[in-house]
Amino acid sequence: MKEAFVSQSENDDIVKDVFIIIGYSVASIVIVLSLLWGYNTNTNLFIAIYSLVIILYNVMIISIVVMNKNIYDSTSYTVIFGTTIFSIFLTFFIGVFFVYKYFVVSPLKDTRIIQSVNNSYNY
Repeated sequence: MKEAFVSQSENDDIVKDVFIIIGYSVASIVIVLSLLWGYNTNTNLFIAIYSLVIILYNVMIISIVVMNKNIYDSTSYTVIFGTTIFSIFLTFFIGVFFVYKYFVVSPLKDTRIIQSVNNSYNY
């Protein structure tokens, strides 16, 4: 009776799949922790981080669509490509707007609150 061993190509595929799963798990943990940090810090920062995640996702989608463009017909390729580009630009402007709000508007509001609290407790 002949024993069945794992071939080298099967071993390489298994190792590749394990490292892909570990990479996705680490990326998921990093994304969740950064979103939690942004949410607990400031709502504007959360939206900016969320926008960055959406941009990265859209870049991945557009890369996959461009690499596999031969499986799409002209209409579906144009719709997917166009909506993804539109989503990238829209999300970029939303992210930049909330980063601006986080760095410019939030410190101004905080100092006004601190000054009003300090002024109200003068004896």
